[in-house]
Order: sequence, then C-alpha cells, then structure tokens
Amino acid sequence: MENREKFLRNIWLWSLLFFLLAALTGLAYRWGLFTGDSFNLRLSNIRHAHSHLMFFNWVTPVPMGFIAFQFSKSVPELLRPMKWSIGTIMAIGFLSYPFFLLYGYHPVPVGSAELPFSVMLSGLVMIGWYWFGWLYLKYRNRVEKTLSLIFFDGALVMLVVSSMGAWGVAVAQFGNIDNNLISGALTHFFLTTFTEGWCILTALGVIYYFVEGDIEVPFDRNWLIAPIVLGAPLMFPFGLNVELLNESLLWTAKAGSLLVAMGLGVNFWFLIRALSKKVSPVWMFVFALLAIKVMVQLAAVFLPATLWLGQHGLRVFYLHLLLLGFVSTLYFVAIHSVFLKSPKIGLYLFVGSVLLLLSTLVLISGLWPMAWQPVNVYFWVTVGAALPSLAVLVELVLMYSRSDLQQIE
Repeated sequence: MENREKFLRNIWLWSLLFFLLAALTGLAYRWGLFTGDSFNLRLSNIRHAHSHLMFFNWVTPVPMGFIAFQFSKSVPELLRPMKWSIGTIMAIGFLSYPFFLLYGYHPVPVGSAELPFSVMLSGLVMIGWYWFGWLYLKYRNRVEKTLSLIFFDGALVMLVVSSMGAWGVAVAQFGNIDNNLISGALTHFFLTTFTEGWCILTALGVIYYFVEGDIEVPFDRNWLIAPIVLGAPLMFPFGLNVELLNESLLWTAKAGSLLVAMGLGVNFWFLIRALSKKVSPVWMFVFALLAIKVMVQLAAVFLPATLWLGQHGLRVFYLHLLLLGFVSTLYFVAIHSVFLKSPKIGLYLFVGSVLLLLSTLVLISGLWPMAWQPVNVYFWVTVGAALPSLAVLVELVLMYSRSDLQQIE
C-alpha cells in the first residue's frame, strides 16, 4: 500500500479500538439501568465517558482521516503533520476518558486544589481541532476544488463554531455561573452544532468523494451546504429540558431543523440519483437511515410538540440513528469502498447490529405502544447495545490481519 492508504488504514484501526471501548462503556451504562449495578460508578459519568470518547476518538478522527486521504493525493507532504494532529487529538481524547468515567464534569481533588481535568483535557482536544483546521487552510488552495471540498469547508466551520459552546461551558464552570438555562444552552449548542454540523457535513463530503464525477449541480454549489450551516446551530433548544424551553427557543429550533432538513433533502436528491448507478444494498441502507433522520427532523417541526417534548427515549433513539446509524455505518461502507479487498464480514455484521440496536431503541422511544412491548424490554435493549461491539471486534481483527488491501483511485 502507498503511504496515504496506510495512513487511512491506521486511523481506521485506532478509531475502531476506541469505538470498541466507547461501545462497551455504553453497554455498561445500559447494564446499570437494567440491573442497578453500575460498578460503583455514577451512571451519568459512564454516559459522559461513552459520549465524549465517541465524539473525540470516533466521529472526529475518522472523517479527518478521509480529509487527509483526499488532500494527500495532491499534497503528499501533508500526511505527516496531519498524522500528528489527528494522533494528538486521539491521545488527549483517550486521556480524558478515565476522568469522565470517574468524575464526570466534577473537579478532581489534587492536594489542596480541585482541578476539572475532564474539562481541561476537552479544551486541549479542541486546540487539536484548531491545529487540524489550520493545516487544512494552509494546504486547501493546492487541492482540486471538488464538491466534497465544499462540504469539508463547511464542516470545519461548524467544528470551530461548536467549540465556542464548549469553551462557554468551561468559562461557566470556572466562573461558578449558576444558571441552568445558560449552562444547558451552551452545552447543547456545542452538541447540536457538532453533530448536525460537523458530523453531517463530513459524512456528506465523504459520500460526494465517491460520486464526484456523476453529479452536475445547476446552481451555485455553496447552496448545498448553506441551509445546513445556517440551521444546525439554531437546533440546540431541542436538547434543553422541557422546563427551560419557551416559545421563542422552540420556534428557533424548528426553524433550524427545517433549514437542515431542506438542505439534506436537496443533497439526498442529487446523491441518490448518482448512487443509483452503483446499486449496492449497503449504500441503500445508509441512505435509508439518512431519509429516516430527515423525516424525524420534519416531524419535530410540524407535529405538535406535546408528542415528543420530554421524551428522553426519543432523543436517545435519534442520536443513535444519526451517529451510530447514518454516520458510523457510512464510515464502514466508505472504508470498504476504498479498500476493495478487505473482508466484508465486519461490514455486514455492523449493518445488522445497527438495525437490531435501533429496533430495540424504538421500543423505549416513548412512541411505541406499551401494550406491544415485549417482556423484559430493557434486557433486549441491553443485548442490542452489545451487538455493535462484536461487529467492530470482527472488523478490527480482519482489517488488522490483512496487509494486501487494494484501494480505488
């Protein structure tokens, strides 16, 4: 393999390892809810450790690896600095994991002082994001102006914008600002802009990489990302507690959700037409998940808020549909579209595990009739949470054991 293929493969292997750890942590959380045994840890801390490791060491480095893979075709010398920036992000993200697991956002006693190590390390991760963004800007003009480049541009903007919310959370903690609305708004501004902005735009950018020559856009290409870039930051009120949500915030979130849904709908139209020429069941599964995500977004805009406000299970389902379903499945499909000789068992197992896990989460979403729930529903939810770990373990072993992986050009 050439250097750029080895680079992408190594990023994928390390990310799979961290995904496995994060997935097992999520399983521990589900186990704690089901049995009451949380291994002498706070359930909230287990949840924070799970989500932050997924954010820092999965949905950040994998798309960064794809960006570096694409850029390095034109600028080979870019690989080394991007390798260091992505590696640093992953290392610091992993260092933050035990502090989130043991302490959450709470400070750690160190002698006579108390230091919020999880918050401090999260700040260092974001500095790593800026490092990667600086490298991106430095070499961007030497790369071919493709459709995927436009989406990566927008994604980096969303990554920086989302970090403003995270910095705000840190300032609020250090400043002892005791206001639930401010702290909640800043937290969910970060989470929403990161997931609906960075994650979605990088995912679309990766897809456009594979269908670049099959799409003609009859208008300014920047309009493909504009509704998503404008709408994603506005959606943060959807994450707030019901008691903090007023009419103004609710309409702001609905406006943002409608913009994002419209932007995704336009991109869906172009992409599904291009990919229909390369019919593949796994690609169609990815697009089915994207279509469901858009429908859920539109439902939040047009259905009465009383149907979903306060439904924690529905929020959990949506986040897994977005990040585990659409985004993570896309990563698997994209990697296997790059490395054509890689065994497909891990890919198919992951697709099946995602389908089963999402099915179990529908049962506890709050929309599924109670009378139709199976006996011991939370047992099945816990079993569903275990399945992606098994699929990732198989993928990790098979990918690591093969060194003769052929790649596309």
